[in-house]
Amino acid sequence: MRLLILSCNTGEGHNSAAKAIKECFLNNNDECDIKDALAFWSPEKSKLISKGHVLIYRKFPKLFGVSYRFEENHPPKEGDDSLIYELVIKGCESLYEFLQTEKYDAIVCTHVFSAMMMTELKKRRKINIRSYFVATDYTCSPGVNQTNMDAYFIPHKKLTEEFAGNGLPVSRIFPSGIPVRHDFYGKTEPQRAKRTLALPQNKRVVLLMCGSMGCGPIKDLAELLPQQLPEDAILVIICGNNVKLYRSLTKYPLPDNVRVIGFTSRMPLYMDAAELILTKPGGLSTTEAAVKGLPMLFIDAVPGCETRNIKFFISNGCADMREGAIELCDAVCDYLESPSKLNKMSQTLKNEFCGCAADIIRDYIVKDADCVYGRL
Repeated sequence: MRLLILSCNTGEGHNSAAKAIKECFLNNNDECDIKDALAFWSPEKSKLISKGHVLIYRKFPKLFGVSYRFEENHPPKEGDDSLIYELVIKGCESLYEFLQTEKYDAIVCTHVFSAMMMTELKKRRKINIRSYFVATDYTCSPGVNQTNMDAYFIPHKKLTEEFAGNGLPVSRIFPSGIPVRHDFYGKTEPQRAKRTLALPQNKRVVLLMCGSMGCGPIKDLAELLPQQLPEDAILVIICGNNVKLYRSLTKYPLPDNVRVIGFTSRMPLYMDAAELILTKPGGLSTTEAAVKGLPMLFIDAVPGCETRNIKFFISNGCADMREGAIELCDAVCDYLESPSKLNKMSQTLKNEFCGCAADIIRDYIVKDADCVYGRL
């Protein structure tokens, strides 16, 4: 099988999901390519949109939340297309030409923009390629109901009603989970993980991260939390792609109970070494921790789809949250003093997130293609 994945560079989560799916297909000797959907409109515009998204996320998170709520509360009238839809589909002709040159058996969209482009090509009757949408947040985001895909892979079965309530046919909704790398499904014994990462063997590890962009009140937490941690615990801060944050945190000598890491490809190991993680509730980072069974405290850094992620995890006993930095620090200490609370949340996560989403998605697509193309 030859698969094309259309992602977008608006946050690393969509690309991470795309890479996890590609990893799975390649491991099964399939062909798989990942393309930035917005680049078919214009590579320059794609870069501009990506930079604008990062800027708003880091500097003006409330503005992002306002715009998200507006999209939620003002869907286009039946039969009309939204302004975003009209803008995104400007790349359709270039995408169509690419698809005519490169022959694919199926297309997976890990962002609603790419799903809109595929929907428009179907409307124009220009393509007849099986196409699928993968939701990367624990909600039916605005715009998904403007798409027409052959299947919708959603993060959890408990969200089926929400997606169906937004107009998606129940017969096309499949609770696969959000795809993450296979590394997250393995388990390294905590002491071994600590040795590999050069972390103290006799210390409990608390992780602090805010996605690939390093958003949120990390500086405040980095200053307050080390003062309150018990003597047998250390704080490991993951800055992601935020080089400015990394330089700021490492400008002066660090307390003995703090480690600061920039970008790392060893997140599965850090999670295996940890007792607890403080994290921005992005769809991918929460899923990575969830499949590890790692208890989570949420940092409410960017309203919008992540507000929906918070609601889903907390309502299902899979995470906790506090509003301010001081309250979060108190909560960390409270959890570290209550192993039973950590164990309960960990077990709940393992019960709720027990399947490998990328494998589920690939199995469905391969069987669907076999049926459509008469290979069964």
